[in-house]
Amino acid sequence: MLLKVEINRKGEECPFKNEKIAFELNRGECFWLKGPSGAGKTSIAGDLAKLAPLRGAEVKVDWGEPLAENEKPIGILFQQGVIVDSLNLRENIILSLKAANKDCSEEKVQHLLESVDLSENDGLKMPNHLSGGMLRRGALSLTFAQEKKVIILDEPFVGLDRQTSEEVIQVIQSLKEKGVSFLLITHQIEHSDQIVTPGKEFELEPTPPPEVSHLKKRVSRSNLWARTWIKIFDYLGISIPLIICAFFAAGFATSMLFAEMLKDTDMKTLMDQFQAEHTSLLFKLFGHEIEKIAARYLPGIREKIYALTMSRGFVIEMGPLLTGLLLAGRIGGSYSGEVGMMQATNQNKLLETLGQSPRAWTLWPSGIAAFIAAPILTGIGTYIALLSGGWVSTWEKYALFPSMSAYWKAVNHNTFNYSGFWNYPPVVNVYRSLGFMVIILLVAEVAGRIKRDLQPRDVPKSITWAVVFASLFIILSDWMFSQVYQSSGL
Repeated sequence: MLLKVEINRKGEECPFKNEKIAFELNRGECFWLKGPSGAGKTSIAGDLAKLAPLRGAEVKVDWGEPLAENEKPIGILFQQGVIVDSLNLRENIILSLKAANKDCSEEKVQHLLESVDLSENDGLKMPNHLSGGMLRRGALSLTFAQEKKVIILDEPFVGLDRQTSEEVIQVIQSLKEKGVSFLLITHQIEHSDQIVTPGKEFELEPTPPPEVSHLKKRVSRSNLWARTWIKIFDYLGISIPLIICAFFAAGFATSMLFAEMLKDTDMKTLMDQFQAEHTSLLFKLFGHEIEKIAARYLPGIREKIYALTMSRGFVIEMGPLLTGLLLAGRIGGSYSGEVGMMQATNQNKLLETLGQSPRAWTLWPSGIAAFIAAPILTGIGTYIALLSGGWVSTWEKYALFPSMSAYWKAVNHNTFNYSGFWNYPPVVNVYRSLGFMVIILLVAEVAGRIKRDLQPRDVPKSITWAVVFASLFIILSDWMFSQVYQSSGL
């Protein structure tokens, strides 16, 4: 006996209603785990391969042969075949050999390719250049390379024509002859009969599915507004902690730096410097009066300068810019990743065949949500930064303001006391954040959709390009806006 498996049902979460599943495998045998979709076949396979525990059941596995330390004796051939997308087949085999501390010579790699009826040229192909049958056989070579004792075949014939299925069957039969054992999961009886060991099969009975809630029946994500609300929660709700933390840190750092600079303008420092530079009789006669005048007006001047810098700096300049840079990664990366994955998995092509614009499908809900989230997040961040500045200004170390109410009075005067609509700081705060959001979405849209035949391995690259270029364009547009703002006298 190579392997003995016993599974006992323990709870309602278990996907099958069989109270007990038990089977044994010897070397070179193939056991067929049967049952309709949703009966838990793949879940059992995942537990045996130590990928995820089987819910609502207890699984016991006994090996009739001793296992090496840290050995993973069970491999799995996933549905449709899966290999590392960023490596060609040869590199995948080498990766598999290295992970198992096996010989990685060219002869070994070539032997493994030949064992699954693939050529040296096939080994140089990327996954998207392999046919379905070649991909299944290539995936088999990875588990065979590690000398797995048992290989789980999860729907190995799905999507294959009869000739390609026969090629895969021949490879499986040749591996059985070499002592490899298999656990087969498939609905295709005509293929299973050729590789399953007689008497080695078990049929699962599915647990009745829970009743679908009325809410799920009523709310459909095919509806634009349902998708938009999901995006609003994503862009706004999930981003708030990031904005709060970033602006809290930025507000404290900026206000403390500026408070330190203003601290150097205290009366004693100024008078000492003035006296060192002016030794005339006039200063000796009137220096005390000058000191009294400066002592009376200098604190108010410092208050006005500090309040003006904090209000104008964050409301008009730093608030929108910092939010834009943060959202370039948060929203731009999310949107380009979504578009890229839909491109790589042919979902965009499916939408086109259904008469639905792929761009409208993603851009409308994301755009609406982003235009709602951006000014709100910018406003929250700006308030947090100004609040941090208030705490610093009333700190005993700096004592720029006697109280928080005095600080907010000065900040509000500089923030809200403007005559023109377009130079009204809260309005500037809003339209700059919206402008940056237009840049983020346009760049992300181009990055995710520019390559029509995008592969899954290219999606992280499209996200990177979206974030980097959006950030660069935001910085450039911020500089241009500042120039226009200053030259126009806004």
